[in-house]
Parts: sequence; C-alpha cells; structure tokens
Amino acid sequence: MEPLLQRLNRSIDRFLGKRIGNGLRFGGRTGMNTVHLYSEIDGEQRAASFAYYVLFSIFPLCALILTTGSAFFGTTDVVETIKGFLPISAQEQKFIWENVHRLEQARGGVSAISVAILLWSSLRFFQALVRGVNRAWHTVEIPWWQVPLKNLLMLLIIGSALFVGLLIPAVLQAVRNILIGAEQWVLHYYPQFNLGLASMALDLSRYLLGGLVLFYCFSLLYMLAPRRRVYFRQVWLAAVIVTLALQACQIAFVNYLPHLLNYGIYGAVGGLMLLLFWVYISGIVIILGGCLCVALDKEWNGRVEVIPAS
Repeated sequence: MEPLLQRLNRSIDRFLGKRIGNGLRFGGRTGMNTVHLYSEIDGEQRAASFAYYVLFSIFPLCALILTTGSAFFGTTDVVETIKGFLPISAQEQKFIWENVHRLEQARGGVSAISVAILLWSSLRFFQALVRGVNRAWHTVEIPWWQVPLKNLLMLLIIGSALFVGLLIPAVLQAVRNILIGAEQWVLHYYPQFNLGLASMALDLSRYLLGGLVLFYCFSLLYMLAPRRRVYFRQVWLAAVIVTLALQACQIAFVNYLPHLLNYGIYGAVGGLMLLLFWVYISGIVIILGGCLCVALDKEWNGRVEVIPAS
C-alpha cells in the first residue's frame, strides 16, 4: 500500500506541480480527519438533538428576540430581519409567526418575568452545538451548571448579531438616501464622484451583511464553546467555510427543495417541518465545522491534546 501511495504522490507532483500536490494532500488529510472526528463524536446524533431542541425552543426564542428587540427597533424591522435568516417562504413562516404572536399575547406583553421565562425556555436551543463542539476538541465534558451559562452566552451572541443586522442596514440605507437626496450638491462639488456606483456598493454591502453576521456567530461559537482556550486564528477558516456552505444550502432550500419534496402532507405544520429539516442539516454543517477547526489545528500545530471526558 505504501509504495502505491508514494507512486500516486509522485504522479500528482509531476502532473500538477509540487505546490498543488501538497495542497491536495493537505485538503485530503484534513477532510478525512474531519469526517473521522465527526463520526467519533456522533455528530449526526448531535445534529438530530439540535433539531429536537429547536422544536421546543423556536417559539420562545423568536418571542424573546421579538420582545427585547421591539424595545429598541420597530417590531416589523425585527421580524423582517429574523425572516431573512429562515430558508422558507413567507407563507411557510406564517404558522411560526402566528404562534409567536399568540405566545406574546399569552405572556401579557413585556415584563421582567415574561422575559425570564422566555430566556429559560430558549436556552437549550444551543446545548447540542455547545456540547458537540466541545467534544470535538476532546476536552473534559462541560459541567451541568456551566451548560446554561454557555447557552446564555450563545444567546447573547445571537442577540448582538441581530442587533448589528438591524442597525447597519438602516445606517447604510440612510447614507444611500442622503447621497441620492444631495445628488446635485455632490455632483457640483465632486463631479468625478460616481454616485450610481456608490449607491450600488451600499446596496451590495447590505446583502453581504448576512454572511458577515453568520461568520461572526460561528467564529465566536467555535472559540467560546470548547472548555479550553481557542484563538481566532484556529477557527476563522472553518467559520468562513461553514458560512459559505450554509448560504449555499439556504439557496438550495429556498429554490429547489420545495419542488422536490411535498411537505403539504403535514398540513398546517408543513413549514415547521421544513424548518426543522433545515435546522438538522445546519446542525450537521455547524458540527462538521467544529470538527474542521480541530482537524486544521492538528495539521497546522500538531496533534491536539486529548483529555478524556469525565
């Protein structure tokens, strides 16, 4: 087997060049280590557990974000921002938002007690991801009392990401409106300034913001979930790959999956079933990303220290 691999490596170097050959071998080793680690930590079961927790947490989580976000922004703006991250149509989301508004009305509006109850109900949303990423690093299992704190930290990260997702598009839109409103003044004093190109760049920035928000969330998840010190340099590449993979999956879900699978058999909860399937696929991709962080760190810095779980 070894001579065969050596001959294969020499053939790759001869036809593609040594640098490309080294890159292919690096990618192959990293991919194999990622898949092996994903299988070792039962990544598929953890992704299914993530979808299970979402089933019970999605309504209180959306209600919590809507309740707290409405204190700073308009309710419509908050809802539209959340909808942008859900890979299902507005019609399929109708069931979810009807139940969220019903839950809000049952809570009697905004109060400290209602926020606390919604917060506790939505904390388990991140439990499977936090435990999965932590186990990928082979660190000691997180104690039971630290898990809610980690989940709360993830919830705060999501909240800050949505805050950025609400604030920056509004600022960019305001800048665009100011430039358009002051078109005559800008062209008079700065005739070389391309107003159309600037407006297009601002619009493009608003669309790219969704990817940056996801990258921010995954970077912090991969850095903070493990029970060990993890640096940004160890996670940024995996966070970029996971962000691009999820955005590609989202495009496929929105444009192709509804035509291939008939979720109408679930009746009124068809949209929820489609969302749970999306969450399951997302969980697989995110946990694979955590395994990729470990595999890349092993390639760059040597073997990761293994600490058995207690």
